[in-house]
Amino acid sequence: MGQAILSAAAFQAARRCVALAALLLLPHLATAQEPQPAAAPQPAPAKEAPKIEIPAVAVKSADGFYRYTGPTGKKWIYRKTPFGIARTEDKPAESSEDVKVTEDGDSIRFERPSPFGAYKWERKKTELNEMERAAWDREKARAAKQDIAK
Repeated sequence: MGQAILSAAAFQAARRCVALAALLLLPHLATAQEPQPAAAPQPAPAKEAPKIEIPAVAVKSADGFYRYTGPTGKKWIYRKTPFGIARTEDKPAESSEDVKVTEDGDSIRFERPSPFGAYKWERKKTELNEMERAAWDREKARAAKQDIAK
């Protein structure tokens, strides 16, 4: 009923062809090797980065960082990581204009927008860095203007 049925002779002939093809290819497949890539020249060994150490005269800050000013006047921040000592250049914050400041007793609360939501932190008045002090001074000046305007 619409199905093609192979005769027993045709089935046996097809089976022999498959077996013959397997027998002919088997020795070739057994001895075949992966193509070897051309020998690439060995790269020069990488130079090791100079070992960074925290200078003895570096000042430890409350947040666990060490601050140091080099002989050329360049400021550096050192910190200990699980991978060794990390050194970054101490650059002032770009702007304190977008930082909201709220005074809370002897502490100051800061809030700055970031790509992942508002970044909030709190610092004592005696431990403010340059950017935080500038934001706090700006906020005090703004509050003084509002008091004078009233």
